[in-house]
Amino acid sequence: MHDLDIALLRAFVVTAECGSVSGAAQRLARTQAAVSMQLRRLEDDLGAKLLNRNARGMDLTEAGHVLLPYAQKMLGLSAGARRALAGQAVQGPIRFGMIEDIAVGSLPKALQRFAECHPNVALELTVTESTVLSERLSQGRLDVAIGDPALIRGEPILTWRLPLRWVAARGFEVPAEGPLPLITFDGVCTWRQKMIEALKGGDRPWRTVLTSASLSSIQSMIEAGLGIAVLLDLNIRPNTMRVLGGEEGLPPAPVIELGLFAADDQGLASRPVSALWAFLSDELQAQALAIGRAA
Repeated sequence: MHDLDIALLRAFVVTAECGSVSGAAQRLARTQAAVSMQLRRLEDDLGAKLLNRNARGMDLTEAGHVLLPYAQKMLGLSAGARRALAGQAVQGPIRFGMIEDIAVGSLPKALQRFAECHPNVALELTVTESTVLSERLSQGRLDVAIGDPALIRGEPILTWRLPLRWVAARGFEVPAEGPLPLITFDGVCTWRQKMIEALKGGDRPWRTVLTSASLSSIQSMIEAGLGIAVLLDLNIRPNTMRVLGGEEGLPPAPVIELGLFAADDQGLASRPVSALWAFLSDELQAQALAIGRAA
């Protein structure tokens, strides 16, 4: 018996989290061939196949599912030991809020990695609307939040843009005539405003068939074939949904903006918040790269 190679484990964990060797190569700043070789070496060492390639990327095998939590913990302990020895250990609570649209994507994986690497940080999560995030930030009930800059008071530390997509069920046929059936988000939502503004620039009338404040409800209603909606790439379920475009007579889908906000002026100068953002930005960059490859 010999110890597992930490570099090989890192290649495996990042590939599992990105869902592809190309995504892992981007995050690790290595070539795809180098990452593939590391994965083969790890599989040879363990005598088990860890990943299967399919049309959507890479899926974990049964052995891969067994290994993943151990590998994540080992990487976290390794990074934590280095920080502790360098006098950079992070501790204390972080109250972090985010909107549902990113909470159900791949960001939870980054939060899991953060928790593994910083066991002395008590991470308290809140998932709610941007208007509520704004209120809790101003009341000092959140330390940091990600939401819509148009609905959160104050200046964001950072902002980035993500494209929305017109989405419908795989079997849905866009009506040739008459109004388009729309599924929209309820409450204060700048995304809905942007969607309506985009439609106003075209020739098609529309009607709202359903509004909901729940992303999962929106997704379910799309899958049921009740109408079309706009979603972020990370919220599209490719097995049951398809992306619509100009061939269906739709205008370009709008682009939305997200912002990172902190409750005080310290912002990213705060060691816990800075450490958390290092993990979140890594995941968001991977998402942006994946979107760019798919576009």
